[in-house]
Amino acid sequence: MKPGKKMLTVILLAIAAFIFIAIFGCGNKIKGVFNIRYGIDIRGGVEAIFEPKGLDRAPTVSELETAREVIETRLDNQNITDREVTVDKKGGYIIVQFPWKSNETSFNPEEAIAELGAMAKLTFQDSDGKVLIEGKDVQKATAKTSSAVTSKGYEVALKFNSKGAKLFEKATESLIGKSMSIYMDKDLISSPLVETKISGGEAVITNIETYKEAQQLAAKINSGALPFSLETTNFKTISPTLGNNALNIMVAAGLIAFFVVCVFMITFYKLPGIIACITLLLHMALQLLAISVPQFTLTLPGIAGIILSIGMAVDTNIIIAERISEEIKKGSSVRSAIINGYKHAFSSVLDGNVATAAVAVILMIFGSGSMLSFGFTLLVGMILNLFIGVNISKQLLLSVVQYERWYNVKCFREKKEKKVIPFYQKKYLFAIISGVIILSGIIGCFSKGVRLDTQFTGGVVLSYTVSKDADTDRIKNAIEKQSNRPVTVQITEDKVTGKESLSVTLAGNNGMSPESQAAVTEAINSTSNSIHAQLAQTYVVEPYIGAKALKNAALAIILSFIFIIIYIGIRFTALSGLSAGVTALIALIHDVLAVFFTFALFGIPLNDAFVAVVLTIIGYSVNDTIVIYDRIRENRKNNPKISVVELMNESTSQTLARSINTVFTTGICVFIILVASIVFHISSIMEFSLPMFVGIITGCYSSICIAGTLWAFWEKKKEKVK
Repeated sequence: MKPGKKMLTVILLAIAAFIFIAIFGCGNKIKGVFNIRYGIDIRGGVEAIFEPKGLDRAPTVSELETAREVIETRLDNQNITDREVTVDKKGGYIIVQFPWKSNETSFNPEEAIAELGAMAKLTFQDSDGKVLIEGKDVQKATAKTSSAVTSKGYEVALKFNSKGAKLFEKATESLIGKSMSIYMDKDLISSPLVETKISGGEAVITNIETYKEAQQLAAKINSGALPFSLETTNFKTISPTLGNNALNIMVAAGLIAFFVVCVFMITFYKLPGIIACITLLLHMALQLLAISVPQFTLTLPGIAGIILSIGMAVDTNIIIAERISEEIKKGSSVRSAIINGYKHAFSSVLDGNVATAAVAVILMIFGSGSMLSFGFTLLVGMILNLFIGVNISKQLLLSVVQYERWYNVKCFREKKEKKVIPFYQKKYLFAIISGVIILSGIIGCFSKGVRLDTQFTGGVVLSYTVSKDADTDRIKNAIEKQSNRPVTVQITEDKVTGKESLSVTLAGNNGMSPESQAAVTEAINSTSNSIHAQLAQTYVVEPYIGAKALKNAALAIILSFIFIIIYIGIRFTALSGLSAGVTALIALIHDVLAVFFTFALFGIPLNDAFVAVVLTIIGYSVNDTIVIYDRIRENRKNNPKISVVELMNESTSQTLARSINTVFTTGICVFIILVASIVFHISSIMEFSLPMFVGIITGCYSSICIAGTLWAFWEKKKEKVK
């Protein structure tokens, strides 16, 4: 179908359909925005790491899988179907995440965690409830295909120890013709009929319809024979109220950011700006569907990732709109300007999105928890940029200009003649500015220090909502007496709930048990009859878990640097690939240091938010640099005899408007998130958005003033050597 009125109608109807489906869903399989699976930081819930208790060896994979079955069964019994239970085979532990039920008012994280970790109790009982055999007497249960002629389907083979064999023989002798009930805790899991007395310590449960059912039954029986219970000193909990209010604030911030960006785009770029806003609606709808259809868990950083990817999606539209304006300035017709504008913009868009997408993938591989959600939303955003920003918007714009009213150069931004700015000649000024930034950051680090978050070091941080009568000194003394650990207590006003917020940090890097946490809560409430301390959020981590997270974070950043050098080196061989890659890396290191100094100077501890910000800024900054490098490559191709300095100055000046407009649109998105997080005291988002805002500004600065200038300096040195 050629661009025209029919295509315009089809595209607009398709956009409307996707928006409708994204909001309301379509059938049972395609869920809308109201049924998105939110993370525990939004809905509230529990994330805990369970490890074997009292085991003098590493648990086997089979034992871990069986223990996972126990947890799954207990979650089923509590009607908690929206959960994630995964096994870390190398680490030897089980990770459990589940949200609180809707409208939960009396959540008890300590009780919930304790119930999941208790040792599974397996019993064989008669019809009167008398316990005949216990799970400890079962050696093994195995699912297999039935070999008996008289039975069909599948069966579970049981093997007992010597004591169990004698008890089983006695039990089957007394229950011939009757059922023997098998219970897991208080739940009946099977009730096979006893047909004969069974000796030798081996038996089978027959007539099971599917192999999966046989596997599940065998796993439950084996769980009752596990030589250990599960315990956790690593867990995180968030109350439902805290998460839901934060969600509402983030959604409002996103809508405001979208409105501001649309106003800017339409005002500055006219018709291409209108097309950009329409395609951004499609972008948002598809991004929400990419989360809701597979029921990928969306966290607050994930929502921030969506808002950021929208800001970065605007970059694609800005690059294209600037190119179209350049073509119109050359005297091209409107249609030719659109076609050539998209053609010339494609390489910049492709390289920038591929680089950012690769960083998002690295974040997904090595990031953890909520940062996985951020990486996923960012990756989806980059993929959609290439599909929507390049293809759909082009067909939409070409279709609109079929109407005579819109086939007018006045509907496009007028590109004014830009004076070439001598960026290279100002290289020493840029060096001084960067030197001041880095030196100030270093001094700030020494004076204020750099802190690693509990997530990386291990430790305990508890947050409560309390009444106005909270006495920090009495609370501190009560907790120290109960826990035998030094304690830091702070009280602030929670802007989300309007209540006083009490933050308790226990010294040391060790975690704590749910029982100990409950004792801390009791100690706080014992200081006053009217304090009414209610748990809002907990973060309890053991040092070895934190060390693993820190190692993955460092590896993710290093791999991102390596990828950038290789990718730019390959894509920009026309610019002497090595020099382009290395100078881009230097600019990225400059940006990473700026982000690092922001964390240090504002007293924000380094955590997974730091990793996410660094990797995002790497992708964002290299995208800026690639746009400049792409223009250098194009201008060198058009004029091979141009000097390196003139080439760099001219190319950077030509892309300056795009760089400034992109940093404005992306920056305004992040700034709105930052303001919302500060006003409503959402620390997890503030710690993420503040360094991100700084990184976006420095990313633009380093691309314009450092990367290109250093590349030209390198190339000039090479020319002198020759």
